[in-house]
Amino acid sequence: MEIAVGALSGMVEALPGKLGELLQQEYELLSGARGDVAFFQAELRTMNAAVVRCEALEEPDVQTTSWIAQVRDLAFDIEDWVDLFAHRVDAGGTHDADSHRFSRWIRRLTTIPDRHVIATELKELRARVVEVSELRKRYSLGPQMPSRHAPAVDPRLFALYADSAGLVGMDGPRDEVMGMVTGQGSGGLKVVSIVGMAGSGKTTLAREVYRLVNAGFKCRASVSVGRSSDVAKVLGDMLSQVDGEYSRGRGDAGDVAQLIGRLKQHLQDKRYLVMIDDLWSVQTWGIIKHCFPENNLGSRIITTTRIEAVAKAGSGDHVYRTCLLDEADAETLFSQRAFWSVGGCPAHLKDVSAQIMKKCGGLPLAIVSVGGLLASKVRTRDEFERSGLEWRANSELQGMKQIIKLSYSDLPANLKACLLHLSIFPENHEIEIERLARRWVAEGFINEQRGTSMKETARNYISELIGRNLIQPSQLNHNGTHRSYVLHPVIHDFIICKSMEDNFVALVHAQQQDVPPVNGTVRRLSLLNSGKHDQTAAQIDGAKVSCARSITVFSHTGRTPRLNELSVLRVLDLEGCQGPLCLDGLYKLLLLRYLNLKGTDVSELPAQIGELRCLETLDMRSTEVKELPPSILRLEKLMHLLAGNAKLPSGISKMKSLLTLSCSNIGKSADADIIQELSEMASLRELELFCNVPRTSEDKKQVVFPSDGFQSLKKLSIRCSLPSVTFVTDALSKVEVLELKFEGGLSKESSGVSGVEHLSGLKHMIIEFSQHDAGAAAAMAAVKKVAEKVHPNCVIIVNVDKTDQ
Repeated sequence: MEIAVGALSGMVEALPGKLGELLQQEYELLSGARGDVAFFQAELRTMNAAVVRCEALEEPDVQTTSWIAQVRDLAFDIEDWVDLFAHRVDAGGTHDADSHRFSRWIRRLTTIPDRHVIATELKELRARVVEVSELRKRYSLGPQMPSRHAPAVDPRLFALYADSAGLVGMDGPRDEVMGMVTGQGSGGLKVVSIVGMAGSGKTTLAREVYRLVNAGFKCRASVSVGRSSDVAKVLGDMLSQVDGEYSRGRGDAGDVAQLIGRLKQHLQDKRYLVMIDDLWSVQTWGIIKHCFPENNLGSRIITTTRIEAVAKAGSGDHVYRTCLLDEADAETLFSQRAFWSVGGCPAHLKDVSAQIMKKCGGLPLAIVSVGGLLASKVRTRDEFERSGLEWRANSELQGMKQIIKLSYSDLPANLKACLLHLSIFPENHEIEIERLARRWVAEGFINEQRGTSMKETARNYISELIGRNLIQPSQLNHNGTHRSYVLHPVIHDFIICKSMEDNFVALVHAQQQDVPPVNGTVRRLSLLNSGKHDQTAAQIDGAKVSCARSITVFSHTGRTPRLNELSVLRVLDLEGCQGPLCLDGLYKLLLLRYLNLKGTDVSELPAQIGELRCLETLDMRSTEVKELPPSILRLEKLMHLLAGNAKLPSGISKMKSLLTLSCSNIGKSADADIIQELSEMASLRELELFCNVPRTSEDKKQVVFPSDGFQSLKKLSIRCSLPSVTFVTDALSKVEVLELKFEGGLSKESSGVSGVEHLSGLKHMIIEFSQHDAGAAAAMAAVKKVAEKVHPNCVIIVNVDKTDQ
């Protein structure tokens, strides 16, 4: 069992620095406490080397797995202690820089919790550090080298020797790839890459094209690379196929440079066709490609890979992306495998077979694997449900799981943790990328990189997972970037297995009355929806999840544990939960970084929400909250405030860390100065305004953006009841994206939208209005005309909302 410690190595590596910061502070630590903290620091540095080595082990023994679990729990508990200690000491509030040194010392001293409690906590942690360190020495985990054992039998062999007559859904893809390979063009060397997720039929497709393309090729070779990337073996296999005189026993068999030279010399004056299956890295391709001479004889290379970057590096624009089977082809393939004939499914198994095919999600690997398994089973409904739908404990599907696991094993450690984190979401759940990026930052999965924000780094991680075909993009933004994505059911099932094996996430369905037994402490909890069982399910016992750092609820709010028992919680995500929501004790969650109440029934925030000094994201869109408490201005670390319809308190410009703001009630007379106040927020990057412009207003310029201010704003979204917005000269010079959405028509009182020509940095403009709204349509047509004239390079998208018809 491979160890899922991607987030662990980063945490263990970062903890010594965090402990060092604690030692440098002016805290009045107990006698001996500094020595304990310094001891933790030194031991964790030593442990980290062993943790990194363990990450590379694909088949660790039981002792190693157990040790990693102990290190994980220890690292979490030390970090929790450090963070809580700092907050308990600083509970007195922000200190005036001009205060007397003695007064500051007294204030810190009086806020330290009971000294005996601290002494006991440190004693227990020290004992655990010593124990874990001794285990490391006993197991000799430090010096051992990582092992990577290739499976005895390649689980993809069935694809290499599949019967062409039995292939389903292959005609269209085969003809398209053959056209790419044999198509007319320059006589130079052409590389065609086939890319797609694990099990999507890449090898089968490439093999079929390779089999059918014969004419004019003097030399042919087919080799498989794999993750081991034994380049010398690959080159030797290739040379033995194109050169009958080459002997594997020669002295140059392991010399990559000599093998490249022999291959290049042999192919120099020949037209050749080579299939290179299962490429995993750009570096490996960078070596292999030197074998192929540019001899202008029309030679062709076909490659397969799971990774988009590898495909593009090899073939540029000649890339074919595999697709999942449609419903008809999936049913045909499943019937062939499970019932030995098309249309052979018995009537009493049709509904359960449909469920199985839905779970397979059109993935040929899953259909073939599960269908082949069911062919040997008794044809009863119970057996088909047990063998066809319950994959996680089914040892007979190890071949399929091994193929998926290869993609997981190839991930760097940080991406492994991010991928496993997706197991918190229900199957087929569409996941918004902005939501996920903010969550990953709050969870501690994202490390700071010079010149790149943590949110941007998180988005890059998501793009890499998409490029590796582990997640599938669902919706796109105006500029072609991804807005949301989904997990394929087979990938989702795999990461749930991994998460539960490694105690990465605890998943609780509504029919379960409590958290199921786990091997270790629950650190992340996901409460899933199960329909009719949901509202009657019992509340989760907070004592059993008191060490949880992350709680996500997709079920009824009644399942949510009591908040006053969750002292180390960093993430609370209740988006879309139904039912009354109790926020008692919320203000006591001192380490909370991410709070998502979007779409819940909450109507009021606690007055003491300003106590959440670590909070970075607060999302209250689509709630009944009408006004934000004034204490919110004390949230010095808040970067993303999505207030929805809630009214902002006076003094919002004091929130110096805000990067993203979404707010309402702009355009009312009581908020006449709000735009001016927002314009003074130098850090603001994205602004979404919900403007309520009354039809009876006498002010024809309801929303006016001044010439100064908004110095860092990149994106502005305006959602108005009426088109009544004005941009004055030199306004919003840094804005690159402008979104305009109007829900009502153009009245006589409204002034339309004017001044778009003053937005000198505009690159994208999105306009949306109701189709039947002639007034808004005319106003938007005028705006578009001006934008096209003044900003010729601006991409303009007009969306017509037909739902109001």
